[in-house]
Amino acid sequence: MNKACLFNISGWISIAVSLGLTFFLSSSAIAAMPPQSSFDHLPPKALPMQTIVQKLRHADTFLVGRRGPELTAFMDPNCIWCHRFYEKAMPLVRAGKLHLRVALVGFLKPTSAAKAAAILAARHPAQALAFNETHFNVIAEEGGIRPDYHAPLSIRRAVSDNTHLLAQTGEEATPTLLYYTKAKRWHLQHGLGLHGLHNILATIA
Repeated sequence: MNKACLFNISGWISIAVSLGLTFFLSSSAIAAMPPQSSFDHLPPKALPMQTIVQKLRHADTFLVGRRGPELTAFMDPNCIWCHRFYEKAMPLVRAGKLHLRVALVGFLKPTSAAKAAAILAARHPAQALAFNETHFNVIAEEGGIRPDYHAPLSIRRAVSDNTHLLAQTGEEATPTLLYYTKAKRWHLQHGLGLHGLHNILATIA
């Protein structure tokens, strides 16, 4: 039963009450009413951390940098927060203090998946990502790379799989970061958090 239907029922009740009429609602009509909920939809159920880690090992990702502890980042090419994360991370990558593994996703804008495919299909994905970020339009929140709507099916499927895996972390948000800590535990967080990369560098193994 839709909202319009519910309004009609409640409207008739109000009219009946105002006219001093007795209004009876059958048990079948009451049973047909949907339960009220404050949520339009439930958030995705998160997979166990170890399952996320295992799935990432088989995902289509690429590395940025050559030294330092590894940090995996789920990134959307049109994500302003991913762009800011990238700007903060790259000096650490260049200094050999961080090794970035990128899992590209595409869901924020209509061009996101095609831009992710363009980066992933490039001969050097790390360079394609760098182009996307150095030409990022901050005002429009648009990555600078041209979307590739005709990328190979395997590439488009990889972006789709990465996006689905991101949702399975419990929240479809970017950047989502995953890293192994000095306490020998995997840690996953959505966004940079209050202390940003400083907190990550202090705990990452």
